[in-house]
Amino acid sequence: MDREMWSGGIGFIFASIGSAVGIGNIWRFPYIVGANGGGAFLIPYLISVFLFGLPLMMLELAVGRHLQTSVGPAFRAIGKRFYKAGIVIVAIVSLILSYYLVVTSWVLAYALFFAFQRPVDFTAFTGSYYPLLFFVLSGLIVYATVRSGVRKGLERISRIVIPLLVVILLFLVAFSLLQPGAAEGVAYYLAPDISRLSDPMIWAAAFGQAFFSLSVGMGILLTYGSYLGEANLFKNGVVIVVADILIAILAGFMIFPLVFAFGLDPAAGVNLAFVTLPSVFAGIQFGWVLGMLFFAMLFLAALTSAASMLEVPVATMIDSYGYSRHKATLLIFGIIFLLGLPSALSYTGLHLELFGTPLFDLSDYYFGTLGLIISGLIVSIVAGWFVDTEWLFEELGGSPRMQQAYLVLVRFCIPAVLFVTLISQVFGIAAV
Repeated sequence: MDREMWSGGIGFIFASIGSAVGIGNIWRFPYIVGANGGGAFLIPYLISVFLFGLPLMMLELAVGRHLQTSVGPAFRAIGKRFYKAGIVIVAIVSLILSYYLVVTSWVLAYALFFAFQRPVDFTAFTGSYYPLLFFVLSGLIVYATVRSGVRKGLERISRIVIPLLVVILLFLVAFSLLQPGAAEGVAYYLAPDISRLSDPMIWAAAFGQAFFSLSVGMGILLTYGSYLGEANLFKNGVVIVVADILIAILAGFMIFPLVFAFGLDPAAGVNLAFVTLPSVFAGIQFGWVLGMLFFAMLFLAALTSAASMLEVPVATMIDSYGYSRHKATLLIFGIIFLLGLPSALSYTGLHLELFGTPLFDLSDYYFGTLGLIISGLIVSIVAGWFVDTEWLFEELGGSPRMQQAYLVLVRFCIPAVLFVTLISQVFGIAAV
């Protein structure tokens, strides 16, 4: 069976940007900024992205392209004893996707509710069984995308979605900046309080957001790299990172002027997207259009990210057992759908909880926070320490001095920061 490949470098870049640009950029990034002192957060965030996120991204791409296979088989090629570690990464990504689809379904539901001019209260929405219906619908859309293949599915949808997302975002940014009081929001967003940089919590939050938004350490980029032919990994990596950052920063220019224009709390967190902003849209002229565009944008971002996560276990199944794409996608999606049902049902009329906490919230913490860090640790240690540095340097290029500095980053600095972040999360020190 011939391995699928991207149509070219542009197709790969679009798909990788689609993977990186998710709800984490447009929804999570602004409220993380708001919760960590506004503009001061941008400094450690940019440092984290370029010093840690980009090098790990390049490592994944290099391993995937050289070995021309997905996570499980790639780790086995590095060393037979690492195959199980690769399967752990696949399992973590699958579990993250199982609850990420829940959020994807919420934004799809809100987009349609606003489109039909029937905005709904979040409490009323999650007290019904609509979330379950939209969980099925959004899941089927993601399934159909991955089932269609690398070029006809992942690449094609990204080529459509990313430009459309940017157009919607720019329109909403323009609307926000024209609101009375918008300047105060921009000032809060951009003016850094340098004294906050001494707070380790901000650095922990910045590092967590960098990994969350770039989709690094999850095996996604390793898998995408395995479909890549000749290309300059560093240049492509920089393009992907810069696009990811620009969209996240633009999202801030959309959110903060609205927040200050309507007297909202810039650190409102999850409530900002599903409670506060919908009430604002519902109360202004043509607010249904704005609400529809806002949630359609979130859904487009979530769709490409969710599809990239589903591709990781599907590709591993295809490469490990020779399954057809159709069979592998159906099997893997069925498993992930069943895994996600408890999270989906925890915010319905059934209110599934464990020890008084919704199962969705537990999944978010254990899989989306701790699991993501553990996955990054595995990638950085196995790929950073045990790949053949000769072919790794050939893939990466650069001068010998740059290559040695790179090794120090991926072998020592990134695992150390990830380990400290993991410990801080386990003991509740940092709120990422």
